[in-house]
Amino acid sequence: MGTRWFITILSTVIFTFCYPGIHEEAQGDERDELRKEIEQLRHQVEIMQRRLMELEEKNRLLEEKARKQEMEEEPGRVTSEVVSQRKEGFFQRFIGAFNPDISVIGTFAAAYFSEDEPLGRAEADPENTGVNLQEIEVAFQGSVDPYFRFDSFFSIGRDGIETEEAYATTLLSLPLNLQVRAGIMRSKFGRINLQHRELQDFVTLPLPAVSFLGEHLNPVGVEFNFLIPLPWFLELSASVNNPEVEVATFDRDENANNIGRLLYVFHLSNFFELSDALSFLLGGSFATGSNGTEPGNRSNLYGVDLFAKYRPLRGNPYQELWLQSEFMYRQAEVPRGNLDDWGAYAHLVYRFAKRWNAGFRFDFVDTGDPIKLEKENELEMEDISGFISRQHEHGEGESILGLFGREKRYAFMLTFNPTEFSRIRLQYEISDPVFEKLSHAVFLQFQYSIGPHGAHPF
Repeated sequence: MGTRWFITILSTVIFTFCYPGIHEEAQGDERDELRKEIEQLRHQVEIMQRRLMELEEKNRLLEEKARKQEMEEEPGRVTSEVVSQRKEGFFQRFIGAFNPDISVIGTFAAAYFSEDEPLGRAEADPENTGVNLQEIEVAFQGSVDPYFRFDSFFSIGRDGIETEEAYATTLLSLPLNLQVRAGIMRSKFGRINLQHRELQDFVTLPLPAVSFLGEHLNPVGVEFNFLIPLPWFLELSASVNNPEVEVATFDRDENANNIGRLLYVFHLSNFFELSDALSFLLGGSFATGSNGTEPGNRSNLYGVDLFAKYRPLRGNPYQELWLQSEFMYRQAEVPRGNLDDWGAYAHLVYRFAKRWNAGFRFDFVDTGDPIKLEKENELEMEDISGFISRQHEHGEGESILGLFGREKRYAFMLTFNPTEFSRIRLQYEISDPVFEKLSHAVFLQFQYSIGPHGAHPF
């Protein structure tokens, strides 16, 4: 509009100031020719005005069309952008700087089990036929000052409230590309241990994570992360932690003041970008600490994790394929001798549309010579080459931890994401334990979130 009015005013000024002088000097035919030129200029100005109006109208229609398309495809993102564009006064911005980001995520699952007592379930996995509350996660996240950031996550279940994570992270520049975290935090052991429920690709937790890490390995400790200056991304993490965790692998020793009985976790992560469409992450983990079975007894846990992702930039922009896998091996000193067991899982997920993905997972745990339930409330071990992941009472209050033998599980998944704030997931699962008959389970999971939920580190 500004350009059109400028041209109109300019032509009027030229006509007003130039025409009288021309009128006095021109005579006869010259006067007529001059008038014709002025009329032609006016005509050209009118044509330019009409073209400008048409271009402005086309631009307005295109903007409206693009806005409608964005609202249809990603209504949540557009709404958040509109809200973020609202102007706030100085007082509101000042108060907001001291308020953390607060979010709530609820995860529920309707379940059907072919057996009355399914084995090997994590605490937040569905346990009974019917509708189960898996977790309500409440998060408070924000910067403390220019030097530290604080993140806290609380898990609410039917049995109470658990502090899942509450840790501070350094924001200031430290030597050797060092970053420090301190507090209650998920240890950097493997990959799935760092993923909260809403980030996992399946309804249930894989068997190795259940057996060796529990619901999650989240001790109280201090973690040091070093970014090694190499041509590829290489991060070394080391942490010193309290071994008193809700995990069968580790526990507090009677000699609690011995520094050697603490829980130490190490992780090495390598990231490689092979092309614009293909990248993968390869890591190794080691954790060692007391296991609480007898004074001086300790457990060693080894892990290898792999994550590969393929996402072509051309063609379908929403097409993705990713593979995630982990192998875990555990050694433990127990009163009966040296025990060991192992397990692994691998899942493949294919995103075939913007809001849809499907996947398959295979996981297992195994031990050389398992624990058997010979009689009710009685445990018997064939020999000493298996370590136990569940607690049972044996004799007069003696607690024994270990595996009951090999167990395999197959899971098929289909997920629909209406927006980034909601999710519906269908999963069919087959469990094949050695000492039990084949069992089946079907899950329909619902997940909802409100508030600005920041990204978890993983």
